[in-house]
Amino acid sequence: MNVQPDHKLFVSLLEPVKDALYGYARRVLWNPEQAADAVQDAALTAWRSFPKFERGTNFKAWVFRILVNTILNANRRTQRRKEYELADESADAFVAVEREDAWSMLLGKPDMLMQMLDQRLVAALEHLGDDERHCFLLHQLQGFTYREIAAMLDMPLGTVMSHMHRARKQLRERLASLAVEEGLIKESAP
Repeated sequence: MNVQPDHKLFVSLLEPVKDALYGYARRVLWNPEQAADAVQDAALTAWRSFPKFERGTNFKAWVFRILVNTILNANRRTQRRKEYELADESADAFVAVEREDAWSMLLGKPDMLMQMLDQRLVAALEHLGDDERHCFLLHQLQGFTYREIAAMLDMPLGTVMSHMHRARKQLRERLASLAVEEGLIKESAP
């Protein structure tokens, strides 16, 4: 028995989330054409799978899971994984305290932070690992709960929480370092 999806219902559910889907894909893939292709592929997959969608559940989370899987599968196929240098875990405590002070100063002066949030934020996000970036963007920009992200990415809740912690830590360190480099804030005296 072949169940035909309800076209009007699908479009009415997809329409309010299409910009969020593209925005997420754009932030993860960095290339507008690849982002548009990923969203189109995900929408087509969602359309084909729509008869399996459980009415009354979170459509946005369901379609985002399809998009995330589409992006991850495309990355695996093309093997476009970037390798990033991991922060040196053995950095001395003084540097860590200095960065924390710089971050606190930035939070106290949000106008300085806004001056940095252009390509530097994009660069900071690019330096996150794939899992950290996915978790961070899904939570911070799309508002998904950790549980929803765990279901979307098919990973344990604790792993999502770990990825979020690492993403926040890496972004905090990177943005604070950039602020010092740009002279937006002064380095702490030794």
